[in-house]
Amino acid sequence: MPGTAREAYKIPQPSDKDFRSLEWPVSNTFLMRLSLPLIVLALLAAPGYAIDIITRKSVQNRLSGSVTAVTKTEVTLKPQTGADVKIPVNDIAQIEWDGTSAVMRGAMGQENNGNFEEAINSYQTVLDETPATSTYIRADLQFFIARSLGKIALQDDTRLPDAITRMKAFTDGNSDSFRYYEAMDYLGRLYLASGDYLKAEATFTVIERSPFEDYQLAAQSSKARVMLAQGQIDQALQAFEGVLKAPGKDEATRQRQLDAMLGKATCLNLKNQYDEALKLLADVVARADENDARLQAEAQVRRGASLLGQGNNQEALMAFLLVDILFPGQQDFHAESLYNLSKLWPIMGQPGRAEEARATLETRYPNSPWTKKLTGS
Repeated sequence: MPGTAREAYKIPQPSDKDFRSLEWPVSNTFLMRLSLPLIVLALLAAPGYAIDIITRKSVQNRLSGSVTAVTKTEVTLKPQTGADVKIPVNDIAQIEWDGTSAVMRGAMGQENNGNFEEAINSYQTVLDETPATSTYIRADLQFFIARSLGKIALQDDTRLPDAITRMKAFTDGNSDSFRYYEAMDYLGRLYLASGDYLKAEATFTVIERSPFEDYQLAAQSSKARVMLAQGQIDQALQAFEGVLKAPGKDEATRQRQLDAMLGKATCLNLKNQYDEALKLLADVVARADENDARLQAEAQVRRGASLLGQGNNQEALMAFLLVDILFPGQQDFHAESLYNLSKLWPIMGQPGRAEEARATLETRYPNSPWTKKLTGS
């Protein structure tokens, strides 16, 4: 079976004749009960059989071997047999390094579920125990800590200075990491959230100069969001439309165009063009991967805003409620949804539900701008 450990290590299944021709200090019956998978596992655990596993975005089959080189644009993998494989970083979904611990995997699960503080503590525990020679794992852990802190800061502005410092330390110290452009994207978003528009634009410009078209389009959309934050609605709308006019050559570029559609819908909402925004958002929801929680959450929040603009309070409530139920891990959009639910439930004759939404917002996101808007603080 292609891609199996048996094929990778070329371990043949011994024949009965092979076993009978040898003198063993134990019974043949016992030896025959030994399974080949156990032998393979023993070999995998032995020195010299380090295995890194790369999951790509463009294909389902994962690649395994030993990562021998990493730059900000590609990762080189040496498989057990055959020539080296160079994988562009924009096609890498995940790298599971040889030696990845159960605690590290658990921390990644905590982060994916929105438990960022717990994830940071777990990542730090693993980092403290990881030797300096494991440079790739250490770099990933440092990035994961910075990323988790950045996610907290995007809904708690009191954490922004620390998050910016941490992420900038990573980008400055890891300019050749395959995580570099992803880290720069987070850094730009953190600058944007802090209101430092010049640094945000400069950071996104670095990404725009990358060799990858999907990264370039993402950076253009991000720069449009910088314009939007400064009230430059028409300029931002034009920039988003520029991204949408680019030829969608592959799935990666088409994904970036979905992000631009969300940005355009935001502009249309601000221009009170709700019907057009809703048509655009319906297209986003239909085309987006249902597992893309962040994109789906933003689409529902923008739908809610459009429906509110039309005076359709019941449908707006349902849009925000979807975010509350399905995407609470997207904390910034979750906080925005809770704020709107606290306003909409009384209109629907359910003040108790409004108090629940308010309490959740104040408890989970005490420093969110949406909490401050609700409480007037």
